[in-house]
Amino acid sequence: MNFSRGDVPDALRQFESWPTVDHTALSDDVRDDFKSRCEAIRLFLDETTMPLSSITAVTGIQRATLYRILKRCWTKHTDGQIYGFRGAIPHARFKTYTRTAPVRAAREGRGGAAGAFEQLLLQYPKLGQLLMKHARKRDKKIKGAAVFKKSMVDIHQQFLRVCREEGIDATHYPFSESRLAFRAIQGFFKKMADKSFPSAVARAGGLKTNGAISDVQRAPAATRAFEVVEFDGHKIDLRLTVKMIDPHGFERLLEINRIWILVLLDVHTRAIIGYALTLSKEYNKDDIALALQSALTPFRAREYKIPLLAIQPGGGFPSSAVPRTAYACWDWFAIDGAKAHHAGDTLRRLGEIVGCWTDNGPAGEPNVRPFIERFFHLISKHFAHKLPGSLGSSPDSIEKALCDTGGDIRLLVEYDELEELIEVVIANYNGTAHGGVGDRTPLEAMALSVARQGYLRALPRQLRSSLCLLQEARVVTVKGSTKSGVRPHINFSNVKYSSDILGDNAALIGKKLRIYYDVRDVRMVKAYFEDGSELGILTAARPWCFTPHSLRVRQEIFKLLAERKITLRDGDNPIELWAKYKWSQVKTSKKAANDLAKAHKAGQLSVFKPASAAQTPVAASSEVKSSNRQPQEETPSRTREPVKAKVLQIRRVVKF
Repeated sequence: MNFSRGDVPDALRQFESWPTVDHTALSDDVRDDFKSRCEAIRLFLDETTMPLSSITAVTGIQRATLYRILKRCWTKHTDGQIYGFRGAIPHARFKTYTRTAPVRAAREGRGGAAGAFEQLLLQYPKLGQLLMKHARKRDKKIKGAAVFKKSMVDIHQQFLRVCREEGIDATHYPFSESRLAFRAIQGFFKKMADKSFPSAVARAGGLKTNGAISDVQRAPAATRAFEVVEFDGHKIDLRLTVKMIDPHGFERLLEINRIWILVLLDVHTRAIIGYALTLSKEYNKDDIALALQSALTPFRAREYKIPLLAIQPGGGFPSSAVPRTAYACWDWFAIDGAKAHHAGDTLRRLGEIVGCWTDNGPAGEPNVRPFIERFFHLISKHFAHKLPGSLGSSPDSIEKALCDTGGDIRLLVEYDELEELIEVVIANYNGTAHGGVGDRTPLEAMALSVARQGYLRALPRQLRSSLCLLQEARVVTVKGSTKSGVRPHINFSNVKYSSDILGDNAALIGKKLRIYYDVRDVRMVKAYFEDGSELGILTAARPWCFTPHSLRVRQEIFKLLAERKITLRDGDNPIELWAKYKWSQVKTSKKAANDLAKAHKAGQLSVFKPASAAQTPVAASSEVKSSNRQPQEETPSRTREPVKAKVLQIRRVVKF
C-alpha cells in the first residue's frame, strides 16, 4: 500500500468507531500481540508526526506488518462494516480457501478436490451466471399454474450441458467426480439462500416471519449531522386559491386542488434542511429534484408581502445559519415505497450527485420514519388546521367545520401567501427547541454536531449550478438529408431542434448525441457527442422557441391536437392555445386550475399580461353580457401594438 499518512480519510482515521474485539477471550500470547498491534494503529493514525521507526521501536510491529494490518482493518466485512480491530487479531483467517492447483483426474479415495467447485466457477463465469439466475428464481413466489420452480436435477442437467459447451472433457472436473458435482450445486444454493433470513425461511418451507430483516441495507442510528436524512411528501389539508390574469386581461381567482410539501429532515438534529411545494395532484421525480436542490443549495430568504411576517431570531435553515452545511451531502436517504422515490432518475441523482445509500422502509409503517411523520403532524395541527379553508384530518373533524368559508373563495389562502407562510413556519421550527436533542434547537444541534465531527462531505464545485439536479440525459440521432435538402437536426418530443453549428454540418447526419434538458423549460437542450465533447445549445423550431413551457405541457398539447380538441394553425402560439383551453375548463375542473397555476408559477404564461389603464375596456358588465361580440385573439407576436379602445354598439332585438 503506497499512501501518505496525511491522505487517510477522516472516516477511516476515527478508530473509536471501529468494531472492537473482546481481548479477554484471547490467549495470553495472542492478547499481548493484539495489544501491540492496536497501539501501533493508534500511534500511526493519531501521532502523524511520529516516524514509523519510532512506532516500531515502541510496539515491535514492523512497517510491512503495520501496513498489512491496516489494509485488513479497512477491508469491508461480510456484515457491511469494516473489519476494524477485528483485522488486528493475530493468526485470524480473513479469506476463504481458493484452490490454485488443478484437480487430478485419477485420485485415490474421495479426497483431493477441496475448492474445485469454486475454482470451476472462477474459470468459467458462464456457469456461475447460470446458477445465480436459478438461485434468484427460486425465491420468487409461484403465481400461476404455468409458473413452476425447476428441480435440482433439471438444474444439474443444464449445468452439465453448459460445461460441455465450454469445452470441459470427461477427464476433468466435474465429469471426473462420481456425482458430477451434484452435491456441490446443492451446497451452492443453500449458501445463497442463507445469505438472507427470508430466503432461508422460504427454502426450509417455513411460515412468513414478522419483522424479518430484509437483505436491503438499513440506515444506521444517526450519531452525527447529515448521516441519515428522512424524506417524504405530505398533502396539506387546506383549500387554496390562485390569482391569475385570464386571456381577456381580467384578474381571476381560481380554487385549486390540495398541494404537496416535500421535506428533507436530518435525523440527528431534527433540522429541516430543504423542502419544496408542488402543485401537481401527485408529485413525481422532477418535484423530488426540486426538493433535493433546495437541500443542497444555500437558503436565501424572500421578501415577504404579508405585513409583519418575518423569521424569528434564531430561526432559519442550516445552509444559511451554519455556513459549513452549504452544499453538504448526506450518507443515507430514508424513503418509503412510493414509485416516485424509486424512479431511475431519482436514484441516479442520489447515487451520482449526492453519493448516498437509500433505505427503503416498508410500506404502511410510518413509525419506521418517525421524525418526519411527527413534523407533518405538527404542520397539520399547528398550522394548516388553523387557517380558513382547512379540511381537517378527517371528513367529520371539528377543524373543517370551524374553518369552513362556505362558497366565498375570497376568504381562502392564496398560493403566494402559503409559500411565504410555509417558509417562515419551517424556519421558526428550526429555531425552536423540541426536546430529544439536549433541549437545543435543531439549528443549535446542527452547529454543535458539525463543529464536533470536523469532516463534512460537500457537493463538488462543478455540480453547484442551479440546474444540476433538474437535467436528464437522452440519446438521439441526428436526422437530415442532403438529397432532399433537409438540414441536420434532432427530434425531441415531437419538435425539431437545431443550431447554426449542427445545421451547417452534413457529416453529423446519422450520428448519436446525448442531450440534457430542463423539464421545466424545453425550448433549448444542451447536446454532447458520444465521446463526451460538447456540441452546444440546440433550439426548438418555431413556434416552440418563443414561450417557456415544460415537457409535460408540450406532451399535453400534442395529445389535445391528436384528440382534435385544439387546432394549431400557422402563426398560432401553442402555449397560448393550451392556456385558453385550460381556461375554458376552470369552472368545472380543479385540475385545469392547477395546471394553469403551475405554468404561471414557472413563468410559462407570460403571454397573458394584466391590461393597462389605456387598454382596459371601459364597458359595463351588463353591456358585456348582452354583446355577442367576442374579443379578438391576441397574435403570438413577441412585440404587441397598443390596442385602441373601440366603441361597443349594442343591438336591441324586439320579439313579438
